[in-house]
Amino acid sequence: MSLGIDPWMVSDAEPVRTAGGTLTSAADLVSQERATVRTTLGQAATALGWEGRLTDRAEETSSGSQDAFRTLEQDLDAGGRALVDLADAMTVHGATLRTIQSDWDTLQGDRPQTEVRGDLGEQVEVIDYEELRRQEQTLRDRAQAPMEDLRTADRACHGSLVAVESSLRALVPHGSSSTFTRSLVPADAWGVFRGHGVVDSRAEEGLLGELPDPPTAQDIRSLLDQLDPGRVEAFLARHPGLLTVLAQDYAPEDVDDPVLSGLWDAVGDLDADGMVADPAAIEDIRSYWGELTPVEQRRMRLLYPAFIGRLDGIPVEHRAGANRVLIQSAIDAEEARLAVLESMPDNDDVREDVTDRLPGIYPDWLADLVVDGLTHDEAQTLLTDFRLRDQELARSRARLGFYQELLEPQPATRSRFGDVTDDAGVILPADARAVLLFDPRGDGRFAEWHGEFDSENVAVFVPGTTTDMSNIGSYADRILTLADEQDTSSITWMGTDLPNAVAGDATQTRYSEDGGQALLRFVEGLGMSERTVTAVGHSAGGGIVGFADVFGMDVDRTLLIAPSGSGLGLHRPMPFPMDPWGAEPTTPSEYPPQTWDGQARDVQRFTQTAPGDSIHLAQRSEDVRWWVGLPEDWGHGDDPNSSDQFIRLETGRFDDGTLLEGFGSHSHVVEPGTDAWRNLIGVVTGGDVIPYQEEGFWLGRDNVYDDADYPGTDPVPIEELMSVWDLEQPMIMAPGPLEGSFGDPP
Repeated sequence: MSLGIDPWMVSDAEPVRTAGGTLTSAADLVSQERATVRTTLGQAATALGWEGRLTDRAEETSSGSQDAFRTLEQDLDAGGRALVDLADAMTVHGATLRTIQSDWDTLQGDRPQTEVRGDLGEQVEVIDYEELRRQEQTLRDRAQAPMEDLRTADRACHGSLVAVESSLRALVPHGSSSTFTRSLVPADAWGVFRGHGVVDSRAEEGLLGELPDPPTAQDIRSLLDQLDPGRVEAFLARHPGLLTVLAQDYAPEDVDDPVLSGLWDAVGDLDADGMVADPAAIEDIRSYWGELTPVEQRRMRLLYPAFIGRLDGIPVEHRAGANRVLIQSAIDAEEARLAVLESMPDNDDVREDVTDRLPGIYPDWLADLVVDGLTHDEAQTLLTDFRLRDQELARSRARLGFYQELLEPQPATRSRFGDVTDDAGVILPADARAVLLFDPRGDGRFAEWHGEFDSENVAVFVPGTTTDMSNIGSYADRILTLADEQDTSSITWMGTDLPNAVAGDATQTRYSEDGGQALLRFVEGLGMSERTVTAVGHSAGGGIVGFADVFGMDVDRTLLIAPSGSGLGLHRPMPFPMDPWGAEPTTPSEYPPQTWDGQARDVQRFTQTAPGDSIHLAQRSEDVRWWVGLPEDWGHGDDPNSSDQFIRLETGRFDDGTLLEGFGSHSHVVEPGTDAWRNLIGVVTGGDVIPYQEEGFWLGRDNVYDDADYPGTDPVPIEELMSVWDLEQPMIMAPGPLEGSFGDPP
């Protein structure tokens, strides 16, 4: 343990104060330039013969540039004052923190001692750990207030300087050259901007001129290798076209880069999604990355962001740092895509065109009914995803809004304890969102860490059907609240292609198989074997978690919420005479007690599904396969609600006492304000949960919550629950891969 004092908090404040004064001076220069623009336009008005209306015309002509200059002036002044305030805070609190750090170092070098009686009856001096922990906590308490004041001042600086850069960009019409931009700003101010990396330096301008048109990713990396490493990230932000090229290079090849070549040796092959194919390679990736210097790691994050940001085995903070570079590129690409969609015919025009093309044998009222039904939003969700223009336009706008939110600083209540840094600088700011996977292609791939990186409890949440980049944010908003629980972090994971529609896609087994393999590799890449990890799957995500469990995913608990299936007993053959009696299923009927690599594991498994949820039909697909005649690529395994390998939990009621049931319950089971959500928290944190209960009657068994007057089942500690499966597990090995999966487990 340590005090957690960031090095910058105890560094010299004068360079920060000097930078603040420089920005304030630049604000004065911009103010003078604003007056010059007004005067110049007034002289131009006179020359153009605007007598009598000179003032009005000058005001009208200059209003746009005046507003932009005024905003820049204000932002520069605010940025300068924020830097000076930070310098003042560093001066006041830096000395205090240095004293506290010195006291800490002294305490660690001379730990308190106490006498105890030895094995032979003699008095022996040993470290008094109780007193040591007490004194350590006292020092932490002393350091807490000054560190929080410094973090507050630092966040204010960050926001102010981002505003300076944004207001400068607002002065520049889209597509303008750097020469034109420079002509808008006074020479002295331009020098300040160059010195602080707001605009290109002379050397950077020269290197840009050497790039071919269009440049390849390798051309850009050759240029970036010649820049000051500290300016590369800002340089890419100023040149989104170059960033876009790097962001689309998901499997980079550069034989002249020994660091990249070494990483490829560890990675081996990639699967069809560009992810690590063999989970056995993940430990090699982790080991190789740990051997790189901080400067080499930073260079890899900036030059190969699309590769590093999605690579299982790379530490979470480094993946998050790389993906921050990608998100800005996705914003630029989505804005261009949105402009194209807005220019296309809307759904009404398409509907009219389709109706006109139908044969004359159909009456108009029937044609309208059919076309309207197929193009309705609910039809696209339930039947198949037509991706009509209006729906895709809404998705594009939602994606763009989500991407922009990902780059906004988190509020203080959501910020991590401090910046993640190394000797090369900041890897991830404390108020930045930690995106572990970001791939906007198609429906998208996404994963985000919520909370501190060192929490004991970690939940990985997998959403269900129709989830894509346009709506994953709503899941993330809910799952991040799990990180409010003590010593708990959560992860929203959409690292695989999820079904787009219920009937057209969600029934197909391949989604669970492919997703299960990807989830297993992702969890393995986190390297959290010493923590308590819970995999939670909702709807189609439940089938994914179930299959990952069949493959031997290394977790401590699983929770399947209204799942499509368990991944067990899938592809059971049809009864005689359609198939021979006694033929074996493709997947086992019991989960293996070993991980994918043969290590012993002890997994607690829970499930919950509300009464009346239509997902019950999918859960029972294996029970009715023999008479329905379902094809073998349909379904996601046995019903976990009736399996002795799961502890079934109660979904209960809403906070207002209303029973959680019916068609809408499928979504409500993963919403706060319900017994189902409290069970989710209990499983993830190892706390209290509400077990499922039934009462027996001569006509059958009913859930106790069917009685409106039932007061509710008392929660019980999770340690007191035990399923039949926990009592005795037969020794069976993981079943190995299904067709098309990664290689055989060792």
